[in-house]
Amino acid sequence: ANMAHELRTPLNAINGFSELILGEAFGPLQPPKYREYIEFIGQGGQHLLSLINDILDLSKIEAGKMELHIEAVPTDQIVYQAAESVRKMATDRMVELRSEVANDCPILHADPRAARQILLNLLSNAVKFTPAEGSVTIGVMRNGGDGIHISIVDTGIGMTEAEAAKAFELYGQVESDLTKKSKGTGLGLPLVKSLAELHGGSLSLVSEKGRGTTVTVFLPWHVDLPRALA
Repeated sequence: ANMAHELRTPLNAINGFSELILGEAFGPLQPPKYREYIEFIGQGGQHLLSLINDILDLSKIEAGKMELHIEAVPTDQIVYQAAESVRKMATDRMVELRSEVANDCPILHADPRAARQILLNLLSNAVKFTPAEGSVTIGVMRNGGDGIHISIVDTGIGMTEAEAAKAFELYGQVESDLTKKSKGTGLGLPLVKSLAELHGGSLSLVSEKGRGTTVTVFLPWHVDLPRALA
């Protein structure tokens, strides 16, 4: 909690004032080159904040102090929010972003923040490991009467069995030309796996070197929550 406060307070100032300056609240940016620099500052601040949140969440999970508030969440809403968060990255990398939500799956049962975090981590990983002209697809479908499957399918560089095992290790990172351009902490898959298991679900991964990766998260139904929109 102390670390969260000490790190987030200055980052809130960095991110907040970056947005204020980019919005030109007190007049135009002169010379225009300053806009590019402020955008870099804002992007760096947001990236740092997301890394800090991942580290803190994993620490809470390991300490048994992560509390979930599971509710019935509109599937389209969660998918849209996560997709929009990585759309610019996908566009910049010339990666097509698609979504395929089954009509009979309008609701999922999850903690809304955790669900967004699961999708955001998986989507950003998929985009990062997919070369230009490739695609990343978010699929949501029912798993019979037990729950739903959320699948992130990419046409990226894929992994060997050994590389996949390393990706599930804390701070483990698979080295490639693509990761050299955008480093991470290696917390994405371990955090998603832990969050899925906290929901009573699971995570599975199938990957083939040079052909892409499919990561599937299973989230179970809860008997006391609705499975359809009112």
